[in-house]
Amino acid sequence: MPLVPFADLLADALKHHYTVAAFNVLNLETAQAVAEAAERSGSPLIMQVFHAHLAHSGADFMAAIAEIISRHTSVPISLSLDHGRSYEQAMMCIENGFSGVMIDLSSSDYEKNVEETKRVVSAAHSRGVSVEAELGKVIDASSSVEEIGRGMTDPEVAASFAAETGIDALAVSIGTAHGFYADKPQIDFPRLEKLLSIVDCPIVVHGGSDTPDDDVIRMVGMGISKLNVGTDLMMGYENGLRRILSSSPDFIDLQKVLEAGRDAEIEVCLHKFGLLNKFRI
Repeated sequence: MPLVPFADLLADALKHHYTVAAFNVLNLETAQAVAEAAERSGSPLIMQVFHAHLAHSGADFMAAIAEIISRHTSVPISLSLDHGRSYEQAMMCIENGFSGVMIDLSSSDYEKNVEETKRVVSAAHSRGVSVEAELGKVIDASSSVEEIGRGMTDPEVAASFAAETGIDALAVSIGTAHGFYADKPQIDFPRLEKLLSIVDCPIVVHGGSDTPDDDVIRMVGMGISKLNVGTDLMMGYENGLRRILSSSPDFIDLQKVLEAGRDAEIEVCLHKFGLLNKFRI
């Protein structure tokens, strides 16, 4: 099937009480890995390309890869820009065939975030493309618990932001972070509950890597619609490469090397899908 807007996947997740996996990809093998795991688990999937990886991967190449994979997969797949930094970058992805984009101006002042997000929403929706934005700050997991906690999302402001911009999903800061944690994350579940109750669009949590499984399951049970995972998948891929490359001092066929990384990443993805589908009906 062709790529679909991620808003369609999030609506189904809300209806059937599961969380959509948003997995970062940057080449053919990582895209194949997440799609194969999605197929095996019967789960819709959002493939994401981190904004900084576009220079390596190319928006047109990733759109072509995702489109072909989607046509060979029975589960619905969306392709989205992750943490897009500007209107221009979002438009580049839209024009190259992405079915979703994220515009992340959470580090800007509130007025600019609203203004530029509305521009992206208007352009994207006219082309049937979904839009995610961010409010609050999801920082690097190497930061202290106190630093991570300073940028948490205000639920009342989030409700106003979602209503004013017309976004399809809102990424929030509740204590998770990007990468591997220096300390066990302290997730503000009451804040998440408030966000889920008053924000009139699906809620997204970033920083799904290295977050304890029990915390992920709790967030899924509360009703988050989308969980972003990048670092855990890349580490799985890297571990697969390390194992095969260290297994022999002699020449190893490149195909086998790439397959080893892909197969290791599939196992990580399958574990994540198990958590995200814990309450699926």
